[in-house]
Amino acid sequence: MAQAHKTKRSIAATPAGKRKLREAQKSKSGERITYEDIEELLEFHVSRSTIERFFRGKAVDIANAISITQALGLNLEEVVEIVQYSEFVP
Repeated sequence: MAQAHKTKRSIAATPAGKRKLREAQKSKSGERITYEDIEELLEFHVSRSTIERFFRGKAVDIANAISITQALGLNLEEVVEIVQYSEFVP
């Protein structure tokens, strides 16, 4: 079976970024925002499996990473290493 091709346009959350993502999942009412909730917030433009991969620290497309972090009220810089993506983000 062939491995998926990883491009330079893919990016992964750092260990500290994964913690920030988990913290951002907690809503102000104390309930946890699920992957499905995030998928709905993004109007299903990013799949639940992609969201889950990003939370586990696996590489996803930069556009998807930006969408996920923005949906949680985070900046991408809080979750990934800036040098990983600086040449692709305006």
